[in-house]
Amino acid sequence: MTPVNRFGGRRALPRRAAFALMCGVAVGLTACRGSIEADPAPVLLAGDDVPAVQYDADRRELVLAMDPVDLPADAGHDAVRQAPALTAHLPYEGWLNGYTVEVVDHNGKAVPRATIHHVNIMAPERRELFSEIMQRVGAVGAETAPVRLPRLIGYPIRAGEPLIVIAELHNPTAQAYEGVRVVVRMPHTPANAWPKPIAVQPFYLDVTPPAAPHSFDLPPGKTEVGWEGVAPVGGRILGMGGHLHDHAVELRFEDLTENRVVWRTAPILGEDGRLVGMPQDLFLLRLGLPVHAGHRYRLVAVYDNPTADTLVDGGMGALGGIIAPSRDAVWPTADPEHPEYLADIAYRITDRDRAPDPAAGGQGGHSHH
Repeated sequence: MTPVNRFGGRRALPRRAAFALMCGVAVGLTACRGSIEADPAPVLLAGDDVPAVQYDADRRELVLAMDPVDLPADAGHDAVRQAPALTAHLPYEGWLNGYTVEVVDHNGKAVPRATIHHVNIMAPERRELFSEIMQRVGAVGAETAPVRLPRLIGYPIRAGEPLIVIAELHNPTAQAYEGVRVVVRMPHTPANAWPKPIAVQPFYLDVTPPAAPHSFDLPPGKTEVGWEGVAPVGGRILGMGGHLHDHAVELRFEDLTENRVVWRTAPILGEDGRLVGMPQDLFLLRLGLPVHAGHRYRLVAVYDNPTADTLVDGGMGALGGIIAPSRDAVWPTADPEHPEYLADIAYRITDRDRAPDPAAGGQGGHSHH
């Protein structure tokens, strides 16, 4: 990734790192002072009885560990019995300053990151900015770099609040691995820190309806696909990045209430014309892009398929970013009875955890992005 302008320009993102733009906000700010009482015992990542939630006092990190799975050699994600979704209740208040995903074997030894198909982190008690699904806190692919915010910018958390971690692994290598765990490390600023961090919230928007497959077909020629939603709170967007596939022309974010384009981006292409990355836009010098409560917003992906064939599931379009809510804004809680929320739970968790055992001849581990 090559920064053009540290505070107001663009950075190239790997294709599957659509939401990793949060790391671009890591400017040189002073660390907060504060402490919590934590067990000084070393974090346990090896063996059979690894706690789901731990605190690394030395590194000031919350550590979430999923159940172990075995990865046969040369196995696609459908050939792996995936770990069930992990619901972790956070033990402390404060702020999270990013996340890092590790993959380790039964002995706690690192496993190649190429085994990560995707990992999603969600907050089930908070809703998304533009829809009623669970808030997406983070998303990771094999090449996603650690996401780190400075100590003076953080994602506020409450003691006892749940986070859900969903992971799908595969193994493109010739070596089998046993007892493989996905481990999520989240740098943490304690509640008594001073000065207190500026609270930010992640947000996510797709060009297809929430809690549904996000791929769509690309017929020959031009295709535009979009979806829209209303923002319940206002604030200022500090940064955004997108996710597109080959033959994409543009990703466009519009304020339909004001009939204007808020932001647009185009993919970064290689010499062969294929997509190799996506820009990441930061708006720190502009103090962010305004989002207005009650306004309707739309995300649109534009494609141009130069072939004579329809490319099945060839298109996707997503946006991820962080927003500093308005001072008087209260981030909305999730409505567990809303149809979108119920569909999200079913699509992301219930149906996935009911997937048959691949060893019994079924298809395991649905690809839910």
